This record gives sequence, C-alpha cells and structure tokens, in this order.
Amino acid sequence: MYKTLLLAADGSENSFRAAEESMNFIDENTRVTILNVIGTDDVKNEVLHGSQSGNVTARRKEKLSRILDFYEENGITYEVVFEHGSPADTVVNVANNGAFDALVLGTRGLNNFQEMMLGSVSHKAAKRVTIPVLIVK
Repeated sequence: MYKTLLLAADGSENSFRAAEESMNFIDENTRVTILNVIGTDDVKNEVLHGSQSGNVTARRKEKLSRILDFYEENGITYEVVFEHGSPADTVVNVANNGAFDALVLGTRGLNNFQEMMLGSVSHKAAKRVTIPVLIVK
C-alpha cells in the first residue's frame, strides 16, 4: 500500500474512475493529495468576469465534490491542492517535486491521432513523471 498518493483530478467522470481505482492501492493510513490544475484560460475568464476569490474556490471544490465525498465515505485522509498553469506541466512538476509514492490520473481515451494533435496530460505524465504512474481509463 502507498503511504502518499497524488490524484490528478479535474472533476470529470474519468478522474472519478481514477479515484475509485486508487482504492486498490491505499488504506486508512494513506494520505491522498488531490491536485486540481487551473489552466491559464480559466484564470483569464475568472478575471474578466470579476469572479471573487472565495466563490471561485468554492466552485472548484464543488467540481471535485463527488471525489471528496467518495474518499470521506471510505475514511481516506486527503487534502485538495489547487495549482495554476498548464495541466500537463503542472501535474509533472508537482509529482516530481513532491513526496509522493505514486500518481493516479484518468484519461479521456483519445485515439492515436487525437493524442498526436491535442496532446494528453496522461501521456505526458507517463513519459515525464519519475514516480510510478497509474492511468485509468
């Protein structure tokens, strides 16, 4: 069982599946850090629309509520961390510079052409993260 786990989550169904799968690798002594990356476009929209800081944080936590509820129901200790930047680069940076035993994240299941054209956070993480990576589809 892992002692510290990084879960990259955006609130999507894919990230919830990753949270569910993480239960196979953790126990009540594991500390999970849930990382939500706020992209630069999201920040620009918030500034342009005059969103207040407290409301923004509450909305971000709301997006993750299904995962938070799931961990609470299962007695898992977690913390939520919000970071700004490019999702792929930020996930890699946090995973490589934190004290984590493994990274878990979901994937949208892009085909080879879509992945080549769009890139993929999970693909970039698998290539660049120095700890074990579990990609859940």
